[in-house]
Amino acid sequence: MRVINVIEVVENSVVGIESFGVFEEQLSQEVVDKAEECFTKKVREFIGGDETDEAVIEEALENGYYADATKGYYYVCISWSDI
Repeated sequence: MRVINVIEVVENSVVGIESFGVFEEQLSQEVVDKAEECFTKKVREFIGGDETDEAVIEEALENGYYADATKGYYYVCISWSDI
């Protein structure tokens, strides 16, 4: 089984992990979409509603992480793992 994890770190402490299990290949795109939506939501919440720049969101998704040290250290990543 594969798992997609969305890991959120604030001030060097893990404050949240959301995991999305991939059980069947035919459903994997649905799971990927949900995990990416969760990741994007966390980045948008940190950046702020009106200040959200779509280019920042797209870059974060492409890189698999978002980091910001302007309002205190914040880091969120999306990663695959096998269990």
